[in-house]
Amino acid sequence: MSFSHPYVELGVGVAPGSSLAFDGLKASLDSGPAGSIGFGFANFFGPVDLRLDYTTTDRDAGLFSGQGVTSGSTMLSALYNIPIAKDRFDAYVGAGAGMVNVDVNHTDPSFPASANYSGSANVFGWQLIGGARVKLFNGPIGLFVEYRYQSAQDAKIDGHTVEYNSSIFTAGARWTF
Repeated sequence: MSFSHPYVELGVGVAPGSSLAFDGLKASLDSGPAGSIGFGFANFFGPVDLRLDYTTTDRDAGLFSGQGVTSGSTMLSALYNIPIAKDRFDAYVGAGAGMVNVDVNHTDPSFPASANYSGSANVFGWQLIGGARVKLFNGPIGLFVEYRYQSAQDAKIDGHTVEYNSSIFTAGARWTF
């Protein structure tokens, strides 16, 4: 194990639309913005990076809808690096676990009063990751593209059950110290 190659990453992207269940009833959510910031150690254990990251997504059921889910997750992940071109281009796969804050807005004038609610809950979550990165020139900066799938325990908000999962596509930069 080595703490000798610290890095920071910043990514921006999109969380594509998906279907989530609010009290067991499926609702389609539109695509929305996503972002991530991470800190880690490259080659922490052989070809495996260790990364702590915060990722956020914001999706709703349409421009004039009162249904939406915003998430903020803090995950610790291990990423296995697959060298494609030595010291230049790597692919990677990984997995992580941590906490997800699921923030729900489920309000609409057409809903009965008992079906309107909003709030947030912290729940256990996990993620699967795949991506590729390229090192720019011989400096400390690299660029990456990444896909991650996140899922979490159902959030309980004001007596209601909200399902959470998300696909996230990001592109960003890594600066290794």
